[in-house]
Amino acid sequence: MYLGDYIAIDNQTGPYSFACSCVSTNTPFLAVVDEDKRKIFDSHEFPRAHPHACPFLRPAGDSRIVCTIHETSPAQCKIYRCVAVKIFDGKNQVGYITGMGALHSDDPALRALYESCSSHLPESDPKRDAWLARYFEERGYRTE
Repeated sequence: MYLGDYIAIDNQTGPYSFACSCVSTNTPFLAVVDEDKRKIFDSHEFPRAHPHACPFLRPAGDSRIVCTIHETSPAQCKIYRCVAVKIFDGKNQVGYITGMGALHSDDPALRALYESCSSHLPESDPKRDAWLARYFEERGYRTE
């Protein structure tokens, strides 16, 4: 959600098109709001409430945030994975690991497990994700 600190709208070039740049790489790109998301893009409540969020994110339903420029999003967005590993205790999801390797959970036992292994995590994303899934499964959790 905070890629807004890395994506800048330089100017609007059409009703749903924008000249943009990736702040970290100073790479320009043209963002065009996907046709099927233009109605939700027209609402500016979300960007006003979340000034550091990507300016192209919008809520879709109760708990989903979607990218409205998925077709023309920059490379840094295309390689970013929001959720890499979902962690379940029985039937209930109790946490998840983001594509950047961070645990999101309110479960104290799960947080303690993650903290105890965090210094041993492999560097590369695919190895890290598989290692974490196996680590939690060996301790009684189910992962997806």
